[in-house]
Amino acid sequence: MVSIIIVNYNGVSFLEKLLNSIKKQTYKDFEIIFIDNNSSDHSLRIVENLKNSFSIKIIKNKQNLGFAKACNQGIKESKGEYILILNFDVYLESNFLEMALNGFRKDKKIGMVSGKILRFDKATIDSTGQFLSITRKVIERGYGKKDIGKFEKEGFVFSSCGACAFYKKEMLDQIKIDEEYFDEDFFSFWEDIDLGWRANLFGWKGYYVPEAVAYHFRGGTQKRKTILGNFFRIASREKPIIFHVVKNHYLTLIKNEKLKDFVLYLPFIMGFDILLFLYLLFFSPSIFAMIYKNRKIFKRAIEKRKKIKNKLKEIQ
Repeated sequence: MVSIIIVNYNGVSFLEKLLNSIKKQTYKDFEIIFIDNNSSDHSLRIVENLKNSFSIKIIKNKQNLGFAKACNQGIKESKGEYILILNFDVYLESNFLEMALNGFRKDKKIGMVSGKILRFDKATIDSTGQFLSITRKVIERGYGKKDIGKFEKEGFVFSSCGACAFYKKEMLDQIKIDEEYFDEDFFSFWEDIDLGWRANLFGWKGYYVPEAVAYHFRGGTQKRKTILGNFFRIASREKPIIFHVVKNHYLTLIKNEKLKDFVLYLPFIMGFDILLFLYLLFFSPSIFAMIYKNRKIFKRAIEKRKKIKNKLKEIQ
């Protein structure tokens, strides 16, 4: 069985398309768990109206708990051997589950599968799997490029984009820390690469299956990432988003980076981060106050790093 977990926050414009695409799946052994993070639109009404078409377990949160915690709620309620995490602004080709499941059969240590994720125009790539850059930022492979057949070969990737991420439950159970699959201190952003990085530390692998096609809105018109483009993209966001992106970048490094690799990549990490630091210092200094106010999160990250190391020793 596949447990499909949908995390929603005011996604009324997308939900009917998403749920109908799930209903049309050629692979039928699945359950749906829908988590609503206290939406103020008519999301729940849409889901209730479609509930008669197939079984949907609905979890209603009284506040926005963030993407990471909502995902954990869904995973803890799940019964499937495989977990498909979906953003509300995604929909699937009818054979997505059937094709993506083939990826897990390639190797018993494959715990993450990424399909080909396109934008809603069906011509622009959103992700064909995640990798780490030399600045230790996440790279969504193919991001913003036209889909002209360059990414038609299946193969190993580092991780899977959280907008449409397929996981083996066995892997998630092995790598969870403090009963959390996704780190709830992240709230939102970077939780997918953090989980994927941890999975790699435990010896699990990611795999890309181009025949498994999904579509993700993600603003619809964002351009391909470059180092400078990535900087300006972050700097132009609202302050709470900048806070989470900056915070979670460092949480990911603290928890997962090996010391020798940190030293190796430090010049590249600092090059990007100094640029961002100077920008925030002059144009958005309140971000530093937000980080200082939440400094206990970084202490918890250090403790989680120790727990990851101890858990690795237990299974070796």
